[in-house]
Amino acid sequence: MPLSAAAALAREVIAPCPRNTPALTRAEAETLLAAIPNWTLSPDGTLLLRSCVLPDFANAYALVERIAALAEAADHHPDIAFGWGYVRLTLQTHSIGGLHRNDFIMAARIETLPH
Repeated sequence: MPLSAAAALAREVIAPCPRNTPALTRAEAETLLAAIPNWTLSPDGTLLLRSCVLPDFANAYALVERIAALAEAADHHPDIAFGWGYVRLTLQTHSIGGLHRNDFIMAARIETLPH
């Protein structure tokens, strides 16, 4: 059985991104976004956004811990906000001030975690 687009994306390598790398265009970002339907683009197209609703604080915290471990292993870190029953994630490649394929790979990997 072939891999889903999200699973294939999650298996890609997160590669170093030099500062002079151009950020993805909105059209490029929208194409990649199709593989991770739980995520959205910010209005200006420079951020990937995801909100998760969970039953309580303990579950939100546990998800944050799983995401943090995944991010550390990949050396690609989302901005995370969480509280009672919610986790909000933002991904961007800060060094280029926009989105890179690495952000979509990381988002796809986050989607493999139990929510």
